[in-house]
Amino acid sequence: MNEIATQIPYKEILLSLLTFLSAFLLWRIQYQKDRVKNIESQLSEKKYKMYSEFIYILFDVTNATKTGKAISDKEIVKRMAEIKRDMFIYAPDKVFKKFTEWTLKINGGGSGIKHFKTYFELMKMIREDMGNKGTKLKLDDFMLFYMQSEEEYEKFKEIHF
Repeated sequence: MNEIATQIPYKEILLSLLTFLSAFLLWRIQYQKDRVKNIESQLSEKKYKMYSEFIYILFDVTNATKTGKAISDKEIVKRMAEIKRDMFIYAPDKVFKKFTEWTLKINGGGSGIKHFKTYFELMKMIREDMGNKGTKLKLDDFMLFYMQSEEEYEKFKEIHF
């Protein structure tokens, strides 16, 4: 009986099993990493579309008078509802809360411009969420980018801020 026991290559069998198990575990880990990366990519794409539409609305409304393509209130409400739906699913909490704060300000009546500061804060959060973690933009940077005129912005600040 000892002869048979010594003839069975236990070490080789054990080594083969461990090699197979290691290969399987490495494959499984890589598979999980790929799945997570794919989900993150899909989430990033959804966020990009949602955030882009949020930005497009502002520029579309602003440029409507310049281009002669008026956007109806119904169209704006529809687009905002789609953003809100996606915001509920995809936005991080701080962006979600800032968006809510901004919509309350634009719906609250009063001056139509006070919401720009909140809008800027929201845009800054969106930029950070999309990968610009160290953004150093200030309200003046945003407003100059938006208005494209230092003189007009200075007049605007005197009147509204």
